Amino acid sequence: MTIVLDANLAVAVAMPMDYTIQATQLFRTWKAIQEQLLAPVLFEYEIITALRRAIALKMLTLPEAIEGLDLILELGIELVQPTKTLSVEAIQFAERIGQAKAYDAQYLALASRENAPLWTADRRLANATRVAGLGWVHWVGDWKPATGTADSI
Repeated sequence: MTIVLDANLAVAVAMPMDYTIQATQLFRTWKAIQEQLLAPVLFEYEIITALRRAIALKMLTLPEAIEGLDLILELGIELVQPTKTLSVEAIQFAERIGQAKAYDAQYLALASRENAPLWTADRRLANATRVAGLGWVHWVGDWKPATGTADSI
């Protein structure tokens, strides 16, 4: 099966967040069953931005951010180039969920094209997609990890 995931879910495995345990457990599960992980190319830019923001906010040091980047890049997420069709669908999804910007909608368009679930750590996005009837979008907070700790992938 194919899974589309957004950047904030991957960032959670690189730095402590409220949903790091769930995100780490999801990646472990996906790795164990050899899921194909996809994201649009903007995924990498969003990761870099999130790590840089964490440095600026003194949540990570530069070496920690680079180590986190390495960890994310080792997750095996395949980046998908945009196409005209995906871009048109992103505009349509942005309209459908009421967003002025189409960053999140790029993930929705890719998941729709692949007939795959989209996993996100963005509660706002998950709520907007639920209202829009997109039942294939899943929020990491809804994941129930197995008992035990999830310190690493």
